[in-house]
Amino acid sequence: MHDRRNSARSDIVLPFSSPVVDVEGNKLTEIVVPNNTDVVVSVLGVNRDPAIWGKDAAEWKPERWLSPLPSSVQDARIPGIYANM
Repeated sequence: MHDRRNSARSDIVLPFSSPVVDVEGNKLTEIVVPNNTDVVVSVLGVNRDPAIWGKDAAEWKPERWLSPLPSSVQDARIPGIYANM
């Protein structure tokens, strides 16, 4: 398996899909990613996020893909090579 790392090619501001609260209680809507910073996207985390998939996100339910996906999944615009994985 290849170690595929993606680094920022320039300083960027990465917006969050929803605000988060940092350890000091500040509400953040974006984060600065400096040039050459490694960026790792957790596909496992995204595909088990209850905010996207619902309260049963951690359950294996193949029937999820037998009907139209909920708007929360479509609106998340999860990138991938195999449908919504």
